[in-house]
Amino acid sequence: MSEQTLPKGTKMFFGAPVNPMSDVIADALGQVVAQVPGICEAYIPQCFIEGDTEARQVLVIGVETKEKIPEIMPDLMGKMRLALPGGVLMDILPYASVDLPNEARVAKCHIFGAPVKSKPWWKF
Repeated sequence: MSEQTLPKGTKMFFGAPVNPMSDVIADALGQVVAQVPGICEAYIPQCFIEGDTEARQVLVIGVETKEKIPEIMPDLMGKMRLALPGGVLMDILPYASVDLPNEARVAKCHIFGAPVKSKPWWKF
């Protein structure tokens, strides 16, 4: 698995998957995420990233702080290799929970944790 950083300002569109992955795989991903310390919430919505040719189902995780992402990702990717069927790859979009886009918090795509409420824009 390789790491790719999206340019700042790249538009992403989230929604419920048209053809969702099987419940067995979704449950396995939920169990994997639960085993990785520092992950607060996780979703598997469909995502279209500006510049791509098609939308795909991705794993969106919310972590305690963005500084923890580099230490969480190797652990998560190693465990995902064991949970996903051979040859299946899945993009992971990590965010600090407070920065996770609300559009990615698709209720029927929720697989782990409690959503962290973003601070309202009018409160500093």
